[in-house]
Amino acid sequence: MKTILHLLTLLLLGGMPSVGATTNQLDALTLEQALALAEQHHPQLAEARAMVEAAAGRAQQAGTRPNPEVVVRAEQIPFKDTPARDRQYVVGFAQTVPLGSKVAKARQAELLEQDARTRRLEVVRRDVRKRDHTAFATALYQEQAASIQTRIAEDFSRTIRLIKARLAAEDAVPEELARAEMEQARAEVEVRRSRSLQEQARSALTAALGSTELHIQSLAGTLEAAFEVPTLESLTARLAEHPELLEAQAAQKVNAARLELAMVQQIPDVTAEVLYRRLEATRQNTLDFGFRIPLPLFNTGQGRVREARAEALATEARSRSTQAEQQKQLHTAHAALTMALANRRALKDDILPRAKTVLEAVEARHAAGELALSDALSARREWAAVQLAHLESLRDVMHTWAGLSAHFKTP
Repeated sequence: MKTILHLLTLLLLGGMPSVGATTNQLDALTLEQALALAEQHHPQLAEARAMVEAAAGRAQQAGTRPNPEVVVRAEQIPFKDTPARDRQYVVGFAQTVPLGSKVAKARQAELLEQDARTRRLEVVRRDVRKRDHTAFATALYQEQAASIQTRIAEDFSRTIRLIKARLAAEDAVPEELARAEMEQARAEVEVRRSRSLQEQARSALTAALGSTELHIQSLAGTLEAAFEVPTLESLTARLAEHPELLEAQAAQKVNAARLELAMVQQIPDVTAEVLYRRLEATRQNTLDFGFRIPLPLFNTGQGRVREARAEALATEARSRSTQAEQQKQLHTAHAALTMALANRRALKDDILPRAKTVLEAVEARHAAGELALSDALSARREWAAVQLAHLESLRDVMHTWAGLSAHFKTP
């Protein structure tokens, strides 16, 4: 049943990756689709939404007034038999009237709590998106790294076939074959390692999506992306939009409202009574009016006021701490992204083209018999290392961008 529900969900999502007929296998999963799946499946988001709904229910309940009470009494009933005319019967209503705008202030406090829960939902959403973005970048990097390692192993296989042909023609020595076979064994070890890391990265991405029933078969996309680093000043100006700061400010308002509520709760409520009384002795119908007012002799509410005042001070301090922490994280993320982009540009524009030129030249000279096999193998290792370093730089850019984008206001 759960599988069917997941299939229907993915079909309703336009542009979702293809899913197998019997399992939730995701093929060619893109970053946008991964973010959409996390939005729907992640339990932390479901929990945060439920907490918003719970706060809405409390706000609705806090806005209601106390229910009236029905009073039914029989009075002057002695233990011994007495004439019916000595008994009295009372029927009426009693209504508690909250004083000091308790209902309005209680509702206001819960509405502010609902707003704080909504802010918390946005914090959770940002955190989930950041983890999903990072996990996707890692999985895509491992997938492409495994592809590079596989190509390297295939190149060594072709080289071994060539050397064997040259050995048959007595144009090579056995040492060259042994060296090439050794390099191929190393390449196959790296292939197995890369594929294992690829599976681990896919499992981590599945966990980031928040569903253990999804199975990622392949990813679609590229680590190459155009990122324009915003200035630190523009980011600092927008820091007030960060959801954690907005949540901290909302918590301040909640505790300020709860302090006001605790203070007005010190005022006793008044209960008014209107009672019908039947006097059997004279056969008269009468009305009784009265009020009940609690005397605050033992419970004065000072403890609630003290608690609310301390909570208000705590949230104010927490808001200042959050602002300082976000300022530090913003500077760190901006510096990390700037460095990652500089490294990517250096690898892409300077190192990668030159490494390719060196490899092609070495391969040509080796084919012409001007260089030994060891020189060609060394050039191939350097070329593979540069390719992997370039991939790592792209992954680092996506990781740091995911961290910095948490400071932007997303739609």
